[in-house]
Amino acid sequence: MTSTAEKKKIISDFIVKCSEYTETQLKKYQARLGEAEAMEALDIETKIYHWKVYQAFNAYTIEELKTDELDPWFEETRP
Repeated sequence: MTSTAEKKKIISDFIVKCSEYTETQLKKYQARLGEAEAMEALDIETKIYHWKVYQAFNAYTIEELKTDELDPWFEETRP
């Protein structure tokens, strides 16, 4: 059986990878923003905003996984 700590580490490691991907996406869109005009610029700004929200959510989740707040979520329940 996998311990709660091991499960949390697996999830945290995955979220860190998601955060790294987020950084890549933000850099890509920020580079494109400098060349965009009008409606395309607005679309890119919206995408940047969404990626930043996702980035903040991931950071919050990683910090929450360091506590015992979510530990009950990892408990094995068997019928």
